Amino acid sequence: MSELLDDVNASAWVKEAINRHSNGIFGQIKPAVIWTDKLAENGEPIVPIDPAILVAKINSDQQPLLHNHDPGKPKGQILEAESFTSTDGKRFVVAILGFYAGGKILTFSSLGEDVFTPIPLPTSLPKLPEETFIEIAVDPRDVDAAWVAKVASDAPIRVEATELSHNAAVTLDELIRIGLPYVVVVWNPFVKAIATEAGKDTYKAMHEWLGKLLKRLQERNNPVLDIHTHQDGCQVSFLMRGNDPQKLNNAHNSLATAGVQAARLVAKLKDRGMAGRQLVYEFSDESQIWFPSFAVLNDDRIITDTIELIAIEQLPTGLSLGLSRGKSPVEKLKK
Repeated sequence: MSELLDDVNASAWVKEAINRHSNGIFGQIKPAVIWTDKLAENGEPIVPIDPAILVAKINSDQQPLLHNHDPGKPKGQILEAESFTSTDGKRFVVAILGFYAGGKILTFSSLGEDVFTPIPLPTSLPKLPEETFIEIAVDPRDVDAAWVAKVASDAPIRVEATELSHNAAVTLDELIRIGLPYVVVVWNPFVKAIATEAGKDTYKAMHEWLGKLLKRLQERNNPVLDIHTHQDGCQVSFLMRGNDPQKLNNAHNSLATAGVQAARLVAKLKDRGMAGRQLVYEFSDESQIWFPSFAVLNDDRIITDTIELIAIEQLPTGLSLGLSRGKSPVEKLKK
């Protein structure tokens, strides 16, 4: 598909777009064809999405470039996209990709941020809004609908299921994304003040349901659980890898502590004038504690002390774009 980049209109746009993003934040900026109207052998689109929707999504919301669609392994960002039609009638979409390796990489340690100092857990929480729901998002090619249905069946509140599409021929991990309100993440047994008795019961039930979910990860081969939430304008994820029961139990028991530490880090970065749009915590296999893996700022810079940012020359030639395809058939399991 790379020959499509030689199209006159696409080539001119690529040159202008690369100039727009050449500010030193990224080590390298490269164009790539991310969609064409070419069909697979089964007659279906290779990337099953309307190109206009794809372009609009990329140009309105920053889209990460991930290694093997792993939310804990960022390689860069999809910066901009445009659709074209070649002289012989082929429709295609070109994107400008920015790779972190070799760019302006910040570290938490260089900023002097102490990310491990204990913080008191909250003793009061607000009542959950009536419209609160749990989102379960998977690629059905990686995680079967029957397992998702079982997980959703005993949820204490409404569940919405979202179908992801990683568009990779082979995936090594089973990504399971669980969308929760931030206050559910920081709930702990010391919380005494909640608006109503029913509210207290709901918080406790959510905590217990999450514990059941972690036990059910033992049924998966190579799961990556992404507890996906938001805090003060920043998307925050808590990643747990694998299916070891003791590790998952330790991660669950210390999740509230990680939640309050992450909230403090979001606030401190904002106070520095470095507001973040994404913060990812992971649970360490070795130390059995939560730690900040990376943060992406609103100005596109990345902060990380731990991630190996692979140079573009070492990346596979094919890209795996993680797309959301909307509600899946298991949506009927809503409570």
